[in-house]
Amino acid sequence: MAKNLFIIVILTSFLILTSSLATAEILGPEIKIEGNDILVNTGLTNTAEIEAMINSGVEKEILFTIELFRLWSFWPDEFVASKKIQRIIKYDNLRGQYLISSYDGKLQIEKKFKDFDASMKNWVFTVNKINLANTKELEQGKYYIRIVVESKSRELPPVIGLLMLFIPEVEMSFAKESQVFIVEDIRHEKS
Repeated sequence: MAKNLFIIVILTSFLILTSSLATAEILGPEIKIEGNDILVNTGLTNTAEIEAMINSGVEKEILFTIELFRLWSFWPDEFVASKKIQRIIKYDNLRGQYLISSYDGKLQIEKKFKDFDASMKNWVFTVNKINLANTKELEQGKYYIRIVVESKSRELPPVIGLLMLFIPEVEMSFAKESQVFIVEDIRHEKS
């Protein structure tokens, strides 16, 4: 009886935690082709619950995954390229400042903010002008972009998720796809 009650309490806590974080939404994605480069802008809106957790001292990791797919009619869509942008946010209670790092696979940027203001929210919850691919390197066809955003608490060691299955490692995970766009073959055209 006590064992069943414990399981019910844990499952209810899990459902309340995950449903409260489910209000965030993915912006866009906005796609621009400039100088044969596919540039992607995206972000998160309705982030009040995530902000509250950060302000309470919970260290958060937000991972933006931007993927390019080629659309096929009768075959599964073809994965072409992807980029990952990792943001780690921590509030330092002693100094009264936010420590944020961003890593895109090549470059790590660290910033400090005093207030959780619009400039900090913009830097944390949006990614702009991500160069995903060059159209000269792509074959002619229909393509689309998939955005996946995950939020994790970095307070728990990663081993906890393996030992205790009811504690989620990823607290929030959203995916959104763009409209289909066409890449024309410009490699063989004469000027």
